[in-house]
Amino acid sequence: MNELEACEVLDADGAPVALDEDGHLRDPERWTREVARALARRDGVVLGDDHWWMIDFVRAHHDKYGSPPLMRMVVRALRAAREDPGISSRDVYRLFPEHPVRQACRYGGLARPDWCI
Repeated sequence: MNELEACEVLDADGAPVALDEDGHLRDPERWTREVARALARRDGVVLGDDHWWMIDFVRAHHDKYGSPPLMRMVVRALRAAREDPGISSRDVYRLFPEHPVRQACRYGGLARPDWCI
């Protein structure tokens, strides 16, 4: 697949944004919230508050530690953020059904996690 074939998403200015074979941005500097919305739209996902919370959490964790968080960290942080001890990984999978952290990375403009199969 050449770079033009991988340009399936448009940024806020209508310019094509190149994706890799897994649908992640080739150039993370091109990420904007509009690009995230476009990526989600391709998958039939409408990003709500909890989606944005997770995307922002994954991006912040990546900025601080150089890698995205593990799923159990996401669940623990979401429980704390929502003050709801009943939140489980099932709730996170309802947000991002494919693989929550990987999907949040993709929508958040980050590379596919190294530990992701």
